[in-house]
Amino acid sequence: MNNYPSFTDLLVSNHIIDPKSLQKLVGKYQGNHAEIRNYILGEKTVRKDILGKLWGDSIGVSYVNLDKTLFQSQVMKRLDEKFVRRNKMIPLYEIQGVITLAMAHPKDINVIDKAERLMGCPVSPVFSFPDEIVDAVDIQYQSSDGIDKILDQISNNPLFKKGGKITSQELEKFAGEQSVIAFSRSILLLGVKEGASDIHIDPQENIVHVRFRIDGMLHDRMQLEKMILAPLTSRLKIMASLDITEKRRPQDGRVNLNLNKKSIDFRMSTVPTIYGEKIVLRALGSIQKDEVLDLEDLGFSKTNLEFLKKIMTTPTGIFFVTGPTGSGKSTTLFSVLQALNKSDVNIMTIEDPVEYRLPRINQIQVNSAIGFDFASALRSFLRQDPDIILVGEIRDKETAKIASEAALTGHLVLATMHTNSALQAVIRLIEIGVESYLISPSIIGTMAQRLIRRICKHCKESYKLSAEEIEKYFIWDKQTDVYFYRGKGCPECNNIGYSGRLAIQEISLINDEIRSLIGKRASALEIENAAKRGGLKKMHYDGMKKVLMGLTTIDEIERVTAGD
Repeated sequence: MNNYPSFTDLLVSNHIIDPKSLQKLVGKYQGNHAEIRNYILGEKTVRKDILGKLWGDSIGVSYVNLDKTLFQSQVMKRLDEKFVRRNKMIPLYEIQGVITLAMAHPKDINVIDKAERLMGCPVSPVFSFPDEIVDAVDIQYQSSDGIDKILDQISNNPLFKKGGKITSQELEKFAGEQSVIAFSRSILLLGVKEGASDIHIDPQENIVHVRFRIDGMLHDRMQLEKMILAPLTSRLKIMASLDITEKRRPQDGRVNLNLNKKSIDFRMSTVPTIYGEKIVLRALGSIQKDEVLDLEDLGFSKTNLEFLKKIMTTPTGIFFVTGPTGSGKSTTLFSVLQALNKSDVNIMTIEDPVEYRLPRINQIQVNSAIGFDFASALRSFLRQDPDIILVGEIRDKETAKIASEAALTGHLVLATMHTNSALQAVIRLIEIGVESYLISPSIIGTMAQRLIRRICKHCKESYKLSAEEIEKYFIWDKQTDVYFYRGKGCPECNNIGYSGRLAIQEISLINDEIRSLIGKRASALEIENAAKRGGLKKMHYDGMKKVLMGLTTIDEIERVTAGD
């Protein structure tokens, strides 16, 4: 008999539920703890990972959140897809000859014995929720080989063999074929599996290229016969509620990839090219997780995190996060919002598009078709008694002016802007015509960031710098050895040497000296020098620290910060 605490006792001791309410649930579900767990999970009154840990504690195993864990492709091949689906399990990774196996029922000895015999090694069972396992299997068991099998089915379709021009009615029927539906879904799932932020479908004269943007770089993934373009494009248009007969004009829509218990959204854009319609599908939010990361998980340096938290505790003012498209601005700001999101705070956002969703936050989507833009949304926000406002992007003088006025009238405003450095946000406001008497008292801080590729942890190696290399990057004492790191390339990173991304940042707190310079319309150089005296460290400095820590390579830092 084990000595693990009862799940219901853990619910009470962790203040998830009061004893009286628990007693009602025990009666309702006749003491079935799994049913009680599923009921609480469905009510969404407690975070899923907290509930998972309590369940794991009650049965004596660890809980693993499959949205955040590592999957080793070679390990997954050790178990057949049908077997893992039937038994609600998925292999994760191998450490010292033992494979960690996520299971919905990690105490099922018979199933564990079967898995060990099939894989030829011992397993360490952990608990994951059944719906997490189903979604993970859908994603992780996607492969190019599986897609090739579906393509073989499509190529046997009479309409595919027909050649020549296909009528609109035939094309719509073709796009509804099960094989075409499965093929379109498989491309999206493979993109999710590989962590692609964008999926490009590029028609050429005789073939169609499918490319994935992974960690900011485009990679070829497959080449398709030209005949597949029409049914694939039509199927994706149907999913995005677009006009499949319109091929001469660009169209924009939204594709929902529905899994067992969640959906992944893609923004779809089509443009006509000389060889057919090019499609780009951009994953909205994060395709690897369904929740916003904590600030501590974003890779801030200690100093930058202290600066950011100081800005967050300021009750009024405007804070800008700047950088090019795809530099992680929204991710950072939503991590900030998550930290500020309390029951006594009214938070409102205006976005284009809405990427992340947080409970208790009022999120509004821009709708330019009816004239509902950032400026008009901001004006309406001020009548909604907000404490914190997020503006997805400040693009014009009117929006910038209203945001500055909101910051001066007792609101904390978070906003993004497309500039190359933190302090260029101040200069941009002046350039678009916002009066300095509004900027100077309202702005409390600016931050710029870029995303850099992270070295693959499976194939990372160190190397010693030569004397010439050390002197290129550092002031050197001629004695201390310096080591950098790189990825050799392995199956886990598709032989790229990188896997995942992290941010490098520069943050400037706007102090009295800088406010005075803004009021005098001082030059960008004068303002930057004052910020450096106040503690500003440039992004390149933050990047070099992460190179020395073994998180990224010097090539990445030089690639990303070369223009700064």
